[in-house]
Amino acid sequence: MSNEHSGISRRRLLRTASIGIPAAGVLALGFSIVSVPAAQSLEADGYWGSETTSQLQKFFFNIFAQELGQPTYGYEDGVVKYQPVSQQSANPGLGSGWQWESDGGAQGYDFTIYYLQRWLGGVEADGTIGPNTIKALQNHYGLTADGRLDGPSETIKALQNEISQYVG
Repeated sequence: MSNEHSGISRRRLLRTASIGIPAAGVLALGFSIVSVPAAQSLEADGYWGSETTSQLQKFFFNIFAQELGQPTYGYEDGVVKYQPVSQQSANPGLGSGWQWESDGGAQGYDFTIYYLQRWLGGVEADGTIGPNTIKALQNHYGLTADGRLDGPSETIKALQNEISQYVG
């Protein structure tokens, strides 16, 4: 189903397609009324998993679409690739959807982290998560910049809330 030039948001399109009428929230079946959940934005749970990554990828495809020369949606896979394994234990807020490799053994960089670093500014855009990138993210939200993402993390919650404002 395409949303090109339809004039409605992706969220509304999905809600309409899933229950047949826009924004109803309930569906009558026989004599019972069954509650149907509306499309939800990203849950701000403080853990950066594959859903957070997927939504962040959509967010960055919107911001950097012209530079990327790609369609806005369709390439989000929900995986942060080529990340040093030392950051896994140092940041318990980083959950599913992270591909950890031995420190120094990672081949390449992850575009999601690369564009996060470019978006934040003030940090080297090398595509690898680490204390400097995390501090830049914490500073972006006015939080204590300790370079760690605990689980749950107020920094990740703030990121999830910001993403939800633009992608849903």
